[in-house]
Amino acid sequence: MNTVDAKMIKTHYGLEVYVDDVEHINFKSLHAPKVNQPLYRIEFEIGYFLLKEHRYYEYEKNYFWLAVSEDFSKLIIQEPDMESLFGAKSEDERKATKALLSQWLIHTEAYKKQLNQHINDCKKSNETNKGITAVLEKLLNISAADIEQAPIEKLAHDQFNLKK
Repeated sequence: MNTVDAKMIKTHYGLEVYVDDVEHINFKSLHAPKVNQPLYRIEFEIGYFLLKEHRYYEYEKNYFWLAVSEDFSKLIIQEPDMESLFGAKSEDERKATKALLSQWLIHTEAYKKQLNQHINDCKKSNETNKGITAVLEKLLNISAADIEQAPIEKLAHDQFNLKK
């Protein structure tokens, strides 16, 4: 663990500490477009330490989705109803979390390592994963501005069922 690469967000629950380590940044699922969902969707699990006053810490895991069109003309950050990385936060805390994604997460070694692993897995599996592979390769070069400009939307209930 490289603590130099840790970032923190102060929330009303305590101090959230995010660390650049593959144990804490995971791709949970990938979904190709469907008739009722025309975007590629990538679910991320982010683990962090929540330092609370008068306590040591708690380890938390929360989620968000990136929904993107194949040409990246559309990028949306989606938050699930439960265990959302943005959930139960004030507007300022939500902005700080979004800044964390744009200024830190997409530049971490753990993010790049996870992406490269999934790209290699897709390439090995079969030819039908070319679209997903192309989107994942584009995610390697996503810019901070792309994340900063992306709207945050609640994940529709029928989309959330894709998780299972």
